[in-house]
Amino acid sequence: MTNKKLIISFIILLLISQLNYIYAEEDIRYTNLLNQSTIKKKLLKAHFIDVGQADSTLIQLPNNQNILIDGGNNSDASLIIRYLNNLHIKKIDYLIATHPHEDHIGGLDNIINNFKINKIYMPEVSHTSQSFKDLLLSISNKGLKINAAKTGISLLDDNKLHIKIIAPIKNYYDELNNYSVIAKITFDKISILFTGDAESEVEKELLDTNYNLEADLLKVAHHGSNSSTTSSFLKRVNPKYAVISVGKNNKYGHPNKSTLRKLQQEDIKVFRTDKQGTIVAISNGKSISFNKKELSTKESKLIDSPLKITRLDLKKELLVIKNSSNKRLDISNWKLISLRGKQEFIFPKGTVIRPGKNLTIVSGRRAKKAKEQIVWTKKYIWNNQGDFAQLYNSKNQLVSEYY
Repeated sequence: MTNKKLIISFIILLLISQLNYIYAEEDIRYTNLLNQSTIKKKLLKAHFIDVGQADSTLIQLPNNQNILIDGGNNSDASLIIRYLNNLHIKKIDYLIATHPHEDHIGGLDNIINNFKINKIYMPEVSHTSQSFKDLLLSISNKGLKINAAKTGISLLDDNKLHIKIIAPIKNYYDELNNYSVIAKITFDKISILFTGDAESEVEKELLDTNYNLEADLLKVAHHGSNSSTTSSFLKRVNPKYAVISVGKNNKYGHPNKSTLRKLQQEDIKVFRTDKQGTIVAISNGKSISFNKKELSTKESKLIDSPLKITRLDLKKELLVIKNSSNKRLDISNWKLISLRGKQEFIFPKGTVIRPGKNLTIVSGRRAKKAKEQIVWTKKYIWNNQGDFAQLYNSKNQLVSEYY
């Protein structure tokens, strides 16, 4: 082989090796990009921490910031601190105390003492409890300030990530629960609505606004109490999923059967801390997945009956039961329940509803007996801020309900 041929062969081999090096570098670069895209994959994680009959939710935002909504009871502080430490969280960017009840703020003083806190949001209402005083003291000792939480405040408005406070709306409420901070977090196409212990009065106020209340996930208000989650509010939010933070075998009967039934009727997938422990919802901005499987919301089913509650007027203190059959129906010893106040009325012997007719049950100071009308009591039964009724037959089977 001549020197010229040797030189040409050497040049060709050199070019081939150089190309292989370039291709190898591209492979490495491509693999690194894949790894980086996996590592930097932006997720929103909402941890509904199991603190029994209390509330505490940690939200890890896709921008690496953290929100803590409420801190459970005083006795829950160490549990929450341990939970945050296990996630290597050192800073809480937004701390929200929804309202001054102990089961929501009890552990916050210790949490503030143990973590770096950026901003604190609280409603403009005070309380005389020691838990509230301890919270204020911890805030003061760290030189922090309280930002007033009220409707219209935006915590974050950044490209596909938005956090907005939509309640409280008014400056004064009779019920402390109604001062609850309600916040909506939107990440791309997914939204979560956090409702504290807000009751039906606030839900009605929100329905009268032009706020977009729709959310994929609803943190059910007031531990599933029947004081909240009205049918009209639930329909407006229209969630796919619902999380109830509630204590096992609690003395309040939470979550109320009426609330579970409404969730069932709207085909909403339900998660509960009393039955499943801590619930973690994870979203990539397009969908939501959970660390647990949804529960069945099936409660006692309505039996077929021509008797239906067709009207409940809370202010006029009257309820109407209609007999849609062509027969006289005896409802002696049947039971009517006001779910909000847990009052019961047993229909007296000989109570009959004629075919195609209505029977009206009245209560309150002005209640009078009349044709096709009977008096429950001279006391006021129905709660004007929201109430529900159920009708059971003499075998204690649920015949009708009205929400």
